[in-house]
Amino acid sequence: MAARSGSIDTPAGRRRCRCGHFPTHHMRVLPVEERHGGSFRLDPSASCAICGELTCPKFTPTG
Repeated sequence: MAARSGSIDTPAGRRRCRCGHFPTHHMRVLPVEERHGGSFRLDPSASCAICGELTCPKFTPTG
């Protein structure tokens, strides 16, 4: 299967963090307002799951 090009529909797009990893490695779970039935959403602003919090404490996109 060919690799996708372009951006996907996420706040951070497909831009990498300064650590070199994609936003999906920086996801944290945030609750959505209670009126939506206790749902959750993913936010690409946490520390990198690969690098760890000491190396990469927050998602910082390049460019």
